[in-house]
Amino acid sequence: MNIQAYIESGILEEYVLGIVSPQEKQEVECMSHIYPEIKEELLRTESALEEYALKHQTAPPASLKESIFAKMDFDSPQKAEETNGGPLHAETDNSTEDVQISHISGKTDDTNVIAGVFDKTEIREVTPLWARIAVAASLLLALFAAWSANEMNGLKKSNEKVVAEMESIKSQYVDNQYLTNLYRNPEYKIVQMAGLPKSPESSVAAFWNQQTNEVLLDVRNLPEPPQGKQYQLWSIVDGKPVDIGMLDNQFSGKVLKMKNTKSGSAAFAITLEKEGGNPTPTMEEMYVMGKAV
Repeated sequence: MNIQAYIESGILEEYVLGIVSPQEKQEVECMSHIYPEIKEELLRTESALEEYALKHQTAPPASLKESIFAKMDFDSPQKAEETNGGPLHAETDNSTEDVQISHISGKTDDTNVIAGVFDKTEIREVTPLWARIAVAASLLLALFAAWSANEMNGLKKSNEKVVAEMESIKSQYVDNQYLTNLYRNPEYKIVQMAGLPKSPESSVAAFWNQQTNEVLLDVRNLPEPPQGKQYQLWSIVDGKPVDIGMLDNQFSGKVLKMKNTKSGSAAFAITLEKEGGNPTPTMEEMYVMGKAV
């Protein structure tokens, strides 16, 4: 297994941020137990992100607590109003009146009528002070939780940005190291392609392995191709142009692997063609050229 490639894949940073799948999480933990290099890089990544989080943590604003309590009413509870002459109930009228009811039979009965028996007593509920304080505390906790969640979300985005920047720096370092090795490798012949009148400031280096005919490109300076256009690389063999591939439009800062050329290549050139390329080069759109012999 290529341990360095696994470390540079970015999965360790994703593991620390908690954005890996359960399968990937199990894989990272397993690999860290097997390979000390992976475990060491994982601990280094955790330490770096923790240090960044502590460095950029933000405390709640001091005015948050005061602004919440300012909106709350902690007045002492009022006593329930007494209604109908009593504290929470109505008194009954002890006085009775005699009512003579004439029946068909001519008999009379004395009936006691209770005054106010159908009167309703209004009862007012009073919220205790401790209940108000509990509600205020709950509201304060909810607001603080929402604020904390927002801060954590911002911190997570910052961490993701740091990870992306770290990956970009790591990728640039790998490419630069690879490019340095190419310049030092005696197996590759370096063909410097200079800018032509179409683009005098352009510059591209081709690395040609004359044993395998492999061709790699280091695009130092080329104008960004317009919409619908793409650069195409050619080698000149026996006086005829041979297509050896289209350049990726995102060529800046990369080492591009092209098609293999043919033995006896005398020169290399790059033209601007329609997207996808042409079978023959458009000579008036030639940007750079360099002799290989």
